[in-house]
Amino acid sequence: MTNVLLCGDPTDTSITDALIPALATYGGVCYFRSGVAEQYGENGHFCLLESVEVPKITLPRGILVLKDKLSATAFAQVPDDFVCVIGSGNKQAAQMLCRSKAAVVTCGTGMTDTLSLAGIDSSSACVSLQRNLITLQGNLIEPLDFSVNLSQQRTPQQILFASAVLLLAGVDAELGYVI
Repeated sequence: MTNVLLCGDPTDTSITDALIPALATYGGVCYFRSGVAEQYGENGHFCLLESVEVPKITLPRGILVLKDKLSATAFAQVPDDFVCVIGSGNKQAAQMLCRSKAAVVTCGTGMTDTLSLAGIDSSSACVSLQRNLITLQGNLIEPLDFSVNLSQQRTPQQILFASAVLLLAGVDAELGYVI
């Protein structure tokens, strides 16, 4: 099972709205948030926990996705085996993670981002992985461009964050993704 923790403003559901169907497509997802436990897809290959704050993490490894609006809490301890996904403009998350040894994947539209968009239209996008990435299983993914078919209209942030989680989880991008 791949653990994905999604933290930040609970009123911002944009990342959740893209992650749940994407994860359901690629192995199924058990989704947990305050007072709710739901399953999407046939299997529960992914465990997605949504929280306002970064919880105390004792899991062996996983993906920590930080929304742009985070609770103003003290520094969160992030295990070294976790990989963090943040928007390139998220200064609060970057500051919080600067004392962590966890790897950070940035998503944005710039040349310095780990993942960026090479192109987008109403039904598809081309995503660029601009530097080497190590999956949770320890496999190396070298820079590449891959296609993303959009199940509905998506923002660049939704496309990039969902793509980052799928790549880190080891879902092969060679045939592209559906998000």
